[in-house]
Amino acid sequence: MSRSNWFMKFSALLFALMFALVGNAFAADKNIKMKKYPNLKLGFTSQNFSKWLPPTVANIKTIIDFAKKNGFAFIELRDPAAGISLADVQKIGKYAKGKKIEVIYAMGVGGLDDKYFETFSRGLANAKALGGPKVVRTGSNGNEMMNDAKKQYWTADEFAKLVLSLNKAGDTAKAAGMRFFVENAFEGVKGDGVTTFGSTELFGPKGVNANVGFQLDMANFFCVSRVDNSPADVKAFFDANVKKIGYSHLKSSVDHKPLQYLDGNALPFEAYFEPLAKNGKVYVAIEVANADTLEDAYANHLKSVAYLLKNF
Repeated sequence: MSRSNWFMKFSALLFALMFALVGNAFAADKNIKMKKYPNLKLGFTSQNFSKWLPPTVANIKTIIDFAKKNGFAFIELRDPAAGISLADVQKIGKYAKGKKIEVIYAMGVGGLDDKYFETFSRGLANAKALGGPKVVRTGSNGNEMMNDAKKQYWTADEFAKLVLSLNKAGDTAKAAGMRFFVENAFEGVKGDGVTTFGSTELFGPKGVNANVGFQLDMANFFCVSRVDNSPADVKAFFDANVKKIGYSHLKSSVDHKPLQYLDGNALPFEAYFEPLAKNGKVYVAIEVANADTLEDAYANHLKSVAYLLKNF
């Protein structure tokens, strides 16, 4: 073989190897996309792993690595009582940025809890320090529901106080350059607006101001809410408030129970996906019930992704 032929073959082999390496790198950076809704960003909440990986720097890094490896665009970092230190949150934010994974920060406290603003102020600082989407989230209801297992709605007095509390949080977040959202949970989707108040009233004309947005949970209306909400009422509420949504939890409720993986819902996912995509509400985080083992939790996320890619 002549030297020139050898050089040409070697160059071709080297080029092919470089192309393969670049192709593999591109594939590793490619996020999951649903064919019907390609603009929706798929992520998941760290709450799915809370049984084995509570929110520490090392554990959240492990979760971010899983997200990166499997094509997720973001995670929701669930820090129930804003217990992660600011210094540790900064470490997490830097690590996530290096992995090109966005992080949304969420707390579990509710607007009527005694230490709500003490917790909220820590959480707001943490959310800003992450450097990702400028989002901070809490619950809407708190101990007023947690301490009464039969409670279904807010009373008129509770509702008035709740609106003031959430408005204060929303105004504070806006002044800090952040957007504030609250999630639907135990409350019914629709009260009577006189003695009982639910999600519809909270985001209605006499409810919260424009600085308080909605963090949708697609299944909580059917498996967490203490009211047997009809899919029609949920759909009407969702359609009326889709433009107020910041991001969503994608979860399955079947027979009033949350599943450990995605497999349909009392109100079909299509009823949510189409308006979310149309209105640019693109952050959709998978939330599933904790599995029996960490390995099962990982597997359930991949099973959920396979379900989405097959059906949407």
